[in-house]
Amino acid sequence: MKKRNLGLFIRLGLSVILLVVLFIIIDWQELLTALAKIQISEYLIGLLLYLGVMAFWSLRWYLLIRATDNPLPVSLRRVFRTILISVFYSNFLPTVVGTDMGRLYELSPDHKPTAAVASTVLLDRLIGLASLVLMAVVALLVGYHYANKQGIILTIGFLVVALVVCWVLFFNENFIRRFRWLLTLPVINRGEQSLVRLYQALAFLQRQPKLIGLAVIVSLFMQSLEVFAVAFIARSLGMQIDLFYFFVFLPIIWVIMTVPITISGLGVRESVFAFFFTQVGVAAVDAVAISLLYYSFRVTVGLMGGLILLRHTVQDYLHTMLKKKVMT
Repeated sequence: MKKRNLGLFIRLGLSVILLVVLFIIIDWQELLTALAKIQISEYLIGLLLYLGVMAFWSLRWYLLIRATDNPLPVSLRRVFRTILISVFYSNFLPTVVGTDMGRLYELSPDHKPTAAVASTVLLDRLIGLASLVLMAVVALLVGYHYANKQGIILTIGFLVVALVVCWVLFFNENFIRRFRWLLTLPVINRGEQSLVRLYQALAFLQRQPKLIGLAVIVSLFMQSLEVFAVAFIARSLGMQIDLFYFFVFLPIIWVIMTVPITISGLGVRESVFAFFFTQVGVAAVDAVAISLLYYSFRVTVGLMGGLILLRHTVQDYLHTMLKKKVMT
């Protein structure tokens, strides 16, 4: 527990440091001036598109949930609600960790994680990352002269290799048979049965290529919609940036942001937005303004999820109190 808290404090500290350095470099007055130009109508269109991203994400996850060996009796509406709540959690934790832990906790019966739910969360994350890396690779090929930094290429290359390795490890049915002995090692053996059930659930999903293909298509639609959402932020600030650059830069930015090194991506998001968009003539302060408004989408959706969570918490509390009163 202490190690977990230490990691959280390190990420929080890194977020603060990155933001402080960034705001020392840029002019605060210019940033406020840029934000003051916002056209609310176009910002709200972007926010609406971002809610559409949440809907596509819910659909992708719902398809996986319904395809499990023993599917949970949940509706698409329930899945959408869970996604919003998980975004709320992610505002206080590293983005990927927060959303996935939130989904696992909220959707599992009695908030006790099961192999079936964990397998859908893991596969959903892998499919999302795979389609994202695919978009990022295409973006690099198309716009290489805008992002010809070795570190970026190495980052994406590392993620491609990591995804392939993870896919082989999780979806190679012979792996669990040949290396079952690994699960008997000290410490690991405590969760042997849970890991086996998780692996079997993942293998069951993997044997459905049509499902995987459909989930990837939904994922690409989802990520394209998010590109348009960010483009509308730029339009709301009166910036005339070619849509092409958003499709080139954003997939690479999102790949970088999957590395959970700060709380809710703070500092990293603003820095990479400034790094990429300044390469095509956008002022650093304008790029940071876009990034902050993009973050405001996540905060807004997270607040919606927080209100839903609060409502259900109050309902559960009242239900428990009423039940106790009836029993007495």
